[in-house]
Amino acid sequence: MAHGWRWIDSLIAVAIGLWVLPRTWILLKDSANILLEGVPRGIDAAEIHAAIRAMAGIREVHDLHVWAITSGSTSLSVHVVVGEDSQANRDVVPAIRAMLRERFGIRHSTIQSEREPCDDADGQHTFMHG
Repeated sequence: MAHGWRWIDSLIAVAIGLWVLPRTWILLKDSANILLEGVPRGIDAAEIHAAIRAMAGIREVHDLHVWAITSGSTSLSVHVVVGEDSQANRDVVPAIRAMLRERFGIRHSTIQSEREPCDDADGQHTFMHG
């Protein structure tokens, strides 16, 4: 007011609004993804599927779901069809959990081990996410 620059308040308000707008969009996008149980940013469900399928003793992987519970907290559920070796079958779930934790940072997983594909398997052994 001392210098007669009354327009400076409007200019500063517009600058703050422009600064906040992209951050608001990112927050809105991340929040919607969490609410819709979408695959978290930076997680590739196809890569997870391939990593599980490549593990010893795994014959098939189906019903793979990956979603975010909160920002930075990813959950996973999957069905795996295992071979006939009973000792290997006991070791497969802990091995998958360890791999998911170390390679993908997934600390919460539900893994169902099966000798034969369950009725939910679609025959094509595809994975689902989101």
